[in-house]
Amino acid sequence: MTIRKQTIAFLVAAALLQGAAYAQGVTAIMNGRVLTGAGETIENGDIIIRDGRIARIGDELSPPAGATVIDAAGKTVTPGVFAPISSLGLSEIGLDAEANDAGPQQQVGFPLGAALDATDAIRSDSTLIPINRAGGVTRAVTAPTPGDSLFGGRAAVIDLTGRANSVTRARVGQVLALGYGGAVRAGDTRLGAWALLRETLDEARSYAANPNDYVRRPRDGRHALADLKALGPVVAGDQPLLVSINGATDIRNLIRVKNEYGLRVIIVGGSEAWKVARSLAAANIPVILNPAANLPAQFEDLASTLENAARLNAAGVRIAFTGTASGTHNLRALTQQAGIAVAHGLPYDDAIAALTRNPAMIYGLGNDLGSLATGKIADVVVWDGDPLEVTSAAEAVFINGVQQDIDNRQAALLRRYRDLSRGNLPHAYRGD
Repeated sequence: MTIRKQTIAFLVAAALLQGAAYAQGVTAIMNGRVLTGAGETIENGDIIIRDGRIARIGDELSPPAGATVIDAAGKTVTPGVFAPISSLGLSEIGLDAEANDAGPQQQVGFPLGAALDATDAIRSDSTLIPINRAGGVTRAVTAPTPGDSLFGGRAAVIDLTGRANSVTRARVGQVLALGYGGAVRAGDTRLGAWALLRETLDEARSYAANPNDYVRRPRDGRHALADLKALGPVVAGDQPLLVSINGATDIRNLIRVKNEYGLRVIIVGGSEAWKVARSLAAANIPVILNPAANLPAQFEDLASTLENAARLNAAGVRIAFTGTASGTHNLRALTQQAGIAVAHGLPYDDAIAALTRNPAMIYGLGNDLGSLATGKIADVVVWDGDPLEVTSAAEAVFINGVQQDIDNRQAALLRRYRDLSRGNLPHAYRGD
């Protein structure tokens, strides 16, 4: 073989190897009913995933040569579910202090609140991550919970790959307890909570304006410098407050404080938010709500209703879902929460958006996440039926364009104990 022929053969082989390696990163999801999360449905839709992002989306596309092809005929394809509030990776066993890093215990005198940062304690190997991933959850906000302070600390967005570096964006919001949750941390009165909030914001403003001058002043130690420093982005309007609040009267007051201080605010709870829906829309305040909240659990929930989501949405408020039934251990039940909202008036496409696109928009990640469009990060779920039906399940889950393992501890336990006649089981589980 001549040198020229050897060179040509080498180049051809290199090109083939490069093409094969390139094809390994390409997946084609074909012939599914694609719900984009942005209000569009593509019947018999196709999605081409390349290098972690959506390269093409449409119908009658052809899969690239060498791509991994998933036939989604008869199935539904959506963006990954984005859980907008949780303690995922912080709380493994809620009643076991050693396995729960969600926040300081109350009434123990721990001196810090706002300075806490979820990224310091996230366990990416939590057993709850694969359990929720198997239910179609691909991203989640994990947030500290307040101890004795009104402020709980800074939340983060994580992906559910389970990899060590799973933080999508750190410090996406500062947790704040108001309503009765704030009152119990401020002399057991809402008067105390609002006064303490304003005082803290004033101190944070003063510190941010001139830190060196502030630390030279005589102080009584009521506000830790670390907390005031952490609240700098909040008072600057750069970081939103994740405010746990329910009553309509409290929400009206929150709107006033937001306008007074130039804050960004996200409501978590909002069981009576529908009563002030127009004001919330005008103030551009999104609400992360529990669609199943109907029976009052406390005095500030008296006007709770199953139509809360539909009424807020109709008024132009951006909504997302949370709730007791979909707490950190069961974020995968968020799709059921969405189904409840649809059953009580929320348009179906808006419910899908509340599971996917809206949380991404709320946290400033809408350019990359939350919907299926060319160029966006490929967080994609293939469902065996309607994702809002209780009996439907996720068959394939992609995060950053990579198909994920959907096996988990609960599935392993099912396999182990499905047949109780096996002699290798512990005696208490043999069923004989």
